Amino acid sequence: MNNEVAIVSEFLYQVYGINTNGYDEFFFKNCIQNRMLKTSYRSLKLYCNYLKSNKEECGLLVASLNNTFSEFFRNTLTFAYLEQIVLPGLIEKKKKEKHMEIRIWSAACASGQEPYSIAILIDELIRVQKAELSCHIFATDINQSELSIAKKGIYPLTTLGKVSTNRLRTYFTRVDQAENEYQCETFAITSNLCQYLDFSVFDLTLEQGSCPQASIYGNFDLVFCNNILFYYKPEYRKRILAKIGNCLNSDAFLVTGEAEREIVKENNYREEYFSSGIFRNIGPNEI
Repeated sequence: MNNEVAIVSEFLYQVYGINTNGYDEFFFKNCIQNRMLKTSYRSLKLYCNYLKSNKEECGLLVASLNNTFSEFFRNTLTFAYLEQIVLPGLIEKKKKEKHMEIRIWSAACASGQEPYSIAILIDELIRVQKAELSCHIFATDINQSELSIAKKGIYPLTTLGKVSTNRLRTYFTRVDQAENEYQCETFAITSNLCQYLDFSVFDLTLEQGSCPQASIYGNFDLVFCNNILFYYKPEYRKRILAKIGNCLNSDAFLVTGEAEREIVKENNYREEYFSSGIFRNIGPNEI
C-alpha cells in the first residue's frame, strides 16, 4: 500500500477506531483520490494533513467507503427468477415439509429497498397460493443512518421506477409533502409489509458473529449479499462467504450482484440459473 494511503488508514484507526485493512487497496485509494478531487487537494500529503484537522472530512471519506446505493427490484433478471422459480419452489418445499416459516437474510441492505422488494414478492406469492406460511426477513447493514432510513420506509417517487403501478397501489401509501423531508412526491411502505422485516446493525467483516443476533440461529433459506464483496480483499471475501455458508439451510440460495458472480464461483458456490446471480453452496461431494 502506498505510504501516504497507509498513513490515512492508520489515522482513521487510531483516531476513530475505523479499521480499513479489509478494503481492497485499489478501491480504498480510489475513494481517497475522489475526496482529494472534491476538496481540491492535488497532493496526498497535503490531503492527509487536511484530514487530520478536519473531522467533517473524515466523516465524508469514511462514508465514501460504504456503498449505499440501492433500488427496488434492482437486478431485473434476478428478481424475475426469484418471482417465477425460486420463491414458488421454496414455498412448495415448505408446504410439503410442513415447516411453515421462510427465513431470509438481506445482508448489507443499505436503505431498505432490497428487503422491501423481497417482502413484496413473498407477500404476493403467499396470497396467490393461499399458503399458511410465515416469513421473517432479517435486514442488516453496518451503516446506522442508512438503517434509520430503511426503518422509516419512506421513499421519493423518483426512486420507485421499477415498482409497478399495481404494487405501488398495494404496498405504498402517499405521504403528505409537508410531512416528509424530501419535499417532493413521496410514498411510505404499508404496515402490513413491515411485519416481515427486522432491521439491525451487523458487520459482515468481523470474525465474531455468524448471523444477525435477532435471527438467533441463522438457518436461512435465502441470503442476499449484493454489491459488497468486490470492495474487500480476497481474505475478507472468503470470510464473508464462509459466514453466510454456515448460516444457510441445505438446498438454500445465495443471491449476489452481477459484478460479483465470478468471486462467488471461486468460493465453492454454483450458479443455478444463467447470469442470475443466484447460487447454491457446493457440497464436498460435488466439487
